[in-house]
Amino acid sequence: MAVDTAELGKRIGRAIAQARLQRGLTQEQVAERLGVEQETISRFERGAVLPPLGRLAELSDLLAVPMAQFVQAGSTRLADQAQEVSDQLAELSPADRELVRHWVVEMCARLRGS
Repeated sequence: MAVDTAELGKRIGRAIAQARLQRGLTQEQVAERLGVEQETISRFERGAVLPPLGRLAELSDLLAVPMAQFVQAGSTRLADQAQEVSDQLAELSPADRELVRHWVVEMCARLRGS
């Protein structure tokens, strides 16, 4: 199965933008800290250019986000989606995780039945 690099670039770009915004940083601030032009960050976030692996590692460090999260964000691969859900669950209390787990099991059973 071929990888659609344009779609991958857009997914990575959205993930970078989301992480940057969650940290309250502007594109200019990120660019300055990485020693690049603001337009470079804009191109990454629009998906116009895939960040080189080294630059993706720098963004990961700067934004305190695992590199895998950039690549897995919005993926249609089951393993990536499961990891995304697991990461979200990890931020919940044990009681809330159990509530979500129970809801997911029931929802999946209902959807399989329809």
